[in-house]
Amino acid sequence: MEVNKPVSTIIVIIISLLLVLLFVLPKYQEANDLQVSLKQKQAEYNGKAVYYAKISELLADIQTRKDVLEKVGSSLPSDFSLADLTYFFQKSAADNGLNIKSLEFSQASPVAYRKTSVDGATKELKNILFTINFLGNYQGFKNFLATLDTSSRLFETNTISFARVEASQARTQLRPPSPIYDFKLEVITHAY
Repeated sequence: MEVNKPVSTIIVIIISLLLVLLFVLPKYQEANDLQVSLKQKQAEYNGKAVYYAKISELLADIQTRKDVLEKVGSSLPSDFSLADLTYFFQKSAADNGLNIKSLEFSQASPVAYRKTSVDGATKELKNILFTINFLGNYQGFKNFLATLDTSSRLFETNTISFARVEASQARTQLRPPSPIYDFKLEVITHAY
């Protein structure tokens, strides 16, 4: 039996095409899909690596600025303590040569700003008004205001009024003493 060469060549080509279509082409497509998936995973990995590197850099930056951030945190404390503020006012006044005659406070109504904490509780920003009466000289009062201004806590000076206190004529010195004033200061601070 003699085999017809053109027919056998066509049969071999058809069988080869069928084998390629049935076995090789699906594996080739699967390999392409795996390469695309690999590229996506590598891009995702590179993106996450950059993200975590940036977070690590920011964390190191936060650690270097820890004291500044603590000051920012103390500017609007979430736990209001009248004792801490009273102590601050008394110490600052004493450091600047002032005597506190009286210290009054009133808590004004909440401002329209709300803060939601981590536990889901909503806190409102409150204005706290202090009225402080001092006795002292002008330079001490000026230094006290500078202390309030440079404090980490937010203080707003609302009103200032003062009157000169008559000194006793019994003391005579070569140099007249600096005049003593009775200062009244209204200061507003904020807390949650």
